[in-house]
Amino acid sequence: MVATSDKQQRLLTIFERLLPLVDSVSDKVRFAALLGVGLDVWIFIWLFFLKGLSLTSALIVAGVVLLPLLILLRFWWALEELKDLPNIAGRMMTDAKGEIQETVQGIRAGQVKKLSFLSSAKSLWSIGSLATEARELLGSYISIGTLVNPLSLILGFLSLLFVLLLILVGLVLLILAFF
Repeated sequence: MVATSDKQQRLLTIFERLLPLVDSVSDKVRFAALLGVGLDVWIFIWLFFLKGLSLTSALIVAGVVLLPLLILLRFWWALEELKDLPNIAGRMMTDAKGEIQETVQGIRAGQVKKLSFLSSAKSLWSIGSLATEARELLGSYISIGTLVNPLSLILGFLSLLFVLLLILVGLVLLILAFF
């Protein structure tokens, strides 16, 4: 029990150090994505209203510009879910620990439960709630996969560079709009 408590304390320490960094990166990725969406709208306005291109052409260009921004939004979503991972893991550990302790105490006391219809339904309800929590945790692991996948990281980096390029394009279009 002492080793488990020590591991939990180390895990909490890691999460306490990691969460401010994750929060900061999440805020910056969200800002970059929002800036990119704003610039995408500006490019659409410039193409359609100021330059006079057809609606289809302007929408195609805006849609192509939007693709890297969707990658950034996926990174932001993964970082937001990563911030909630300690809560999900803590709830699962607490629930599982309580169920295991109750079962072990019942076995030691010689109380073997007979399964009636109501206790079977209660067991199914418990299994359903554990499955729901496992699905939440699995969803977080899938999001973590986005953050550790090398191809995904390369695409995220390229998307950030694309937003920087989009800023330059937006400024050039703003200058051209005035002249």
